[in-house]
Amino acid sequence: MKAVKELARAKINLYLDVLSKREDGFHDIKTVMHTTTLSDEITLSQNGTGKRCVRLVADAERWLPTDQRNIAYTAAMLYMERAGIDAEIHIRLKKKIPVAAGLAGGSADAAAVLRGMNRLFGRLMSDKLLLSLAAELGSDVPFCLLGGTALCYGRGERIERLPEGLSLSLVIAVANEFVSTPTAYSELDRLYSDFSGKIEEHASELDSLISAIRTGASVEECLYNIFEDAVLPQCRGAARLKTRLIELGASAALMSGSGPSVFGIFPSDALADAAAEALRAEGVVAHSAKSG
Repeated sequence: MKAVKELARAKINLYLDVLSKREDGFHDIKTVMHTTTLSDEITLSQNGTGKRCVRLVADAERWLPTDQRNIAYTAAMLYMERAGIDAEIHIRLKKKIPVAAGLAGGSADAAAVLRGMNRLFGRLMSDKLLLSLAAELGSDVPFCLLGGTALCYGRGERIERLPEGLSLSLVIAVANEFVSTPTAYSELDRLYSDFSGKIEEHASELDSLISAIRTGASVEECLYNIFEDAVLPQCRGAARLKTRLIELGASAALMSGSGPSVFGIFPSDALADAAAEALRAEGVVAHSAKSG
């Protein structure tokens, strides 16, 4: 039985701003996403033909759905529907990316499934078609399909690739907290009056960040995430983690996505490894990682 493996890489947001609330209920954003080596592992195999179905097994520290509520399951079904394939697909998901933490773990899993399905069935779909499927699945899935570093806007599905070469030594940590993305957006809507009227854009940080990425300069002074305004007052553990990462030697720390995960940028891999170990000793879920 043929099997393929794919890594589903977590992303961090080096910059994230919300510009407006749309009539469809979504929000227009600008964000710079960056892939990391913190990864889930996806194994896909085909077990016979005839009936189109997906069987998903998840190895995870916390419960995960294994049916259509899991975006990895949905990605496999969508691929088969669009490719006209009837097969029984087995997916084994080894989960390492913290769940519901602003790291796009689910989106990364879906993107890995699309890549894996395309390999499993002899690359039936072009990269352009895979991106189209990714956009149907979720706003972060197209970026997760491509990886690297990119400026994303619209709902996050419109992507402008940025130069490769950004290399960061990271610690990604999350306290025992949870905040849903809809809840985080609702709090932002409250704070910014549904984004009516003129909202200050943090364009200088974005311009500085993109310039630093293009020239190879330090990015630490250019980080920004609007969701910190909404989430950190509610997630005191995440706020403390930002401070703790700086105490442990990070040159900068920021919440990723809608949180509550926090990442720190360290001067070296060795310092990042030591900081992650120190946080784990304090009972914090922490991973050292690199640019992926």
